[in-house]
Parts: sequence; structure tokens; C-alpha cells
Amino acid sequence: MKHIKRISSMVLAAALVMTVAAGCSSKKGGDTTAAAGNSNTAQASGEDNFDADITVVQALDMVSFDPIQSADMSNVYTLANLYSRLFRYSENLGAEKELCKEYERVSDTEWHFKIWENVKYHDGSMLTIDDVVYCLNRAKGSSIMTALFDPVKEIKKVDDTTLAIITDGPYPSLPTALTNVATSVVPQAYCEQAMASNDWSKPIGSGRYSFDSRVIGDTVKFTRFDDYFDPDDKALNKTLTIKIIPEGTARTIAIETGAADFNAEFATADYARVIDNQDLKLWEKDSQMVWHLGMDNTAEWFDNKLVRQAVNYAVDRDSCLQVGYEGLGKTVYNCATFAPTVMGAVENPLDMYSYDTEKAKELMKEAGCPGFDTQIIVFRDEAERMATVVQANLADIGINAEITRIENAVFPSYIADHKAPMFITSWGCYEDPDLFLGRRFTEKGYGGVNRVWYSNPELDGMIKEGRQFFEEEKRIPVYQKIQEFMAEEAPEADLFVSKTLALSNNRLKGVELNAERASNYYKLHY
Repeated sequence: MKHIKRISSMVLAAALVMTVAAGCSSKKGGDTTAAAGNSNTAQASGEDNFDADITVVQALDMVSFDPIQSADMSNVYTLANLYSRLFRYSENLGAEKELCKEYERVSDTEWHFKIWENVKYHDGSMLTIDDVVYCLNRAKGSSIMTALFDPVKEIKKVDDTTLAIITDGPYPSLPTALTNVATSVVPQAYCEQAMASNDWSKPIGSGRYSFDSRVIGDTVKFTRFDDYFDPDDKALNKTLTIKIIPEGTARTIAIETGAADFNAEFATADYARVIDNQDLKLWEKDSQMVWHLGMDNTAEWFDNKLVRQAVNYAVDRDSCLQVGYEGLGKTVYNCATFAPTVMGAVENPLDMYSYDTEKAKELMKEAGCPGFDTQIIVFRDEAERMATVVQANLADIGINAEITRIENAVFPSYIADHKAPMFITSWGCYEDPDLFLGRRFTEKGYGGVNRVWYSNPELDGMIKEGRQFFEEEKRIPVYQKIQEFMAEEAPEADLFVSKTLALSNNRLKGVELNAERASNYYKLHY
């Protein structure tokens, strides 16, 4: 089995925490000893402090400041601090107005969006409706947005504060599609210059923070932008530093020692360690984050749906949840990345799957498959632990899987080059299936997030049918039919929906978690 070489976890943790502490202001050290108990309300100490220097730790580095270059969560939640877009994520990954001040659907196929006036960029220049139209059209041509904007025929300027989006039919999910980070607005002139030079290292946006500095693989630092266009919703901290600490326990120690304020990606292996610590606060929320075992549907044997079905029967999802997330979540037997909270979700369509090694062996025999060698690609600690379970499960049916760990930044190239025959990763679902089905399972998603390389004209027709109505009660039966179809096709094996977890000291205020992960760092304060 191929793994990254590891040193003692405690030695690594101590080294990483020393690195974090070196980059933090002196206010941090030791302050956690004054915190109240591990309760829902942090102890107040005088008036709120809105000038704190906040440090957030996460596992993975961002990929690029170009909004259309990565759908990776580490990128999405970093860029959200810097750029504005028409809509931002709501708590359940719906749409909340941001740069858009008001909007209306003027017909089944035309929407008008009015933006804030006098919006200033970080360099002092003014945002224009032409910038918005330019950036949305650029996003439309990107692999990230190809499926999301497939129904969009035209994006055009109406007047100096209004744009229109014309669709080829009803598209009830359009506002939520506009929450995607790829739709972020940057100055057209800057964007053209950055593309020409292939240099996005000094980004300009109109978000709550301006860019300060970046050390690749280590930190990204932002400074509050006091000219943010919505004066009632400005950043509640002076600076925001996102610190990269790959090892989970090291992130926990950073909070325990006061080297950081907030751990946006809490490692469940430390759950028992922190739950009774009176100086810490563990934040939990039910999520729409689906962990899944992907298969390249173009690879030998994985191009046979009987083999893919066999994999779905062979995997012990309960053990994956226990090993990967300490049991903090819910197993699912879906093959289309539907979390239980998604519109029309069915946890086990057709009651088709269970952990049944003998059934898996029968399907392998029916497929004429004698077994084969393959790889499971991972780039996170949780996924690597789950992969050891899957590896043992697959060995029982004659599939010998080598586990290979890579950096998250190169994962898209592994998918694009068909170098990931199997992989374990997660996907944060929108509530509306129309916003992920086309991206995940049609040709429009190739080069984007259709990582399993699956498409089917019959599915394409059902996806289009699902968006023909604005009424949920008419759409739900379509999505239930899609899930039954995908259970038979089995392009992937969904494993479980994890809890959203984060950790802070017990004095930190303004913590918010959405259905995907910790969000809205601009609200963090003391």
C-alpha cells in the first residue's frame, strides 16, 4: 500500500503549532484560560472587540485567486472573503443577496438583477455593470459553470445598475446558481491583464477584505476593507489570516494553545478530547456534505455497471463513517450524491443496496470480471482512513486497490488525465438537485466536477424535465425517478453524510456553519 511518509503525529503537531504561533499577534497566547464553560454562550468580557486579528486554520491550501479555476472548498471559502458576487450561500446553500440589491423574474425565461450603486473596488476604482456582465459571461464559458449555466442563453446590460439573464426555458434555480464562486466580480481590466500575464497573485475585488499577502502552502492574509458597499454588514474583525495546517490534531492544538482562534475543519479523531474542555467550544451542525467513492466510468471494468453495482454492495459504509468521522454522520445508499435534505432525496432508491459481500461476488461473476488491480486516490486524512476500509472490502471480491495520496491542488489534473480510477472525496450538495446533477453526471461537467466521467442521454432528458416547473411538488417526482435510474447505473458509491464540525476557544463570537462547512469568517470577533 502506497502512503505518504509520516512522522510522529505529536512531533508534527508541535512543530506546526510553533509555526502558527510565530505568525500570530501577541494577544492570542494563553487567553483561553479565561473562557467560560463549554456552553452555547461564550463569556463576554466588556464590550465587543471588532478590531481583533483573527486566525482561521484549515487543512488544505487554496488553489488560485482566479475565480473560475477551482471548485475546491478551500478555494471557495477563501475567495468569498475577497470577492463579491450577486448572491452568497445561505445557511442551507440557497441564495442570499450580496452584490444584488433586488431582483425579479419578469417572465419564465427572463430575470433582472439590480446591483448596489457606488460599489468600490479595493484599488479605489468603481465597479460597473459592465464588469458584472463580463465576469458572468467569462464564468459561463468555464468548466465549473458550463452545466450550471447550460440553460442561460444571454447575459446583458439593461442600464447602469441592472443586468438581464435570458434562459432557454424555466430555470427556477438561477439565483442559487449565481452563488457559485466562479461568478465572482473582478474589474474587467484587471481580469484581462491577469489572464494575459497568467498572474493572479495581486487580486482585486470588492469584498469585505482586501488582499494583504500569501505564502503558498502556509498562509493567506486579508485586511478589512472599510469602504465595503454595505456599511451594515462589514467585517467585524480587523484582519483575517487563513493558516494551512494539514494534520488534524495540530489544528486542534492550535486552538488549545491560543495560536489560532478558529478551526474551520475539525478532525473528528479529537472529538472525545475536546468535548469536555471548558476552554473550548465545539460547533456542530447537520450537513449536506456527502462523502463518496468515485469510479472513472471510462476505465476498464468500471465501464461495466454490474462491476460498479458490485462495488456498491462490497463497501461497508458504517465502517467508513466510523473510521472517517468517528460515527458522526449518517450512512446513505445513493449513487447520485443526494444528501437526505436535498429536494426529493431517497436514501436508498429501490432499496437496492446494503453491505452484502456475497451479492457483490455474484455481480462480479455475472459481469465476467475475474478481479483486477486499481488505485484509490485520496488527498485528505479522513479519506485515507476510509480508503483502508474500502481497500479491505474490495479485496474480498477480487479487486486489489493501491491507496495513493496526492496534494489537493493536483487532484483536478488526475481526474482530467484519467489517473484516478477510484477516489474518495466529498461533495457539498445544494438543496436543489438541478444545481449539481448536470455538473456531476453530464458531458457539460467534463473537465469540471463530473469526476466519474459518466453521462447518459436518458439522464440528460430527466434533468431537463426537472427544471421545467417552478413548483417543488411537480419537480420532486422527477428527482426521485432520477435517483432510481442512478441506483441501477451506479456511477459512484455514496458513503455517508458527515456532520459539519468546527472548533474555537470559548470566547469567540460570530461563528456560523452552513450545510457544507464553517462560513462567513467576517463575523468572527470577541
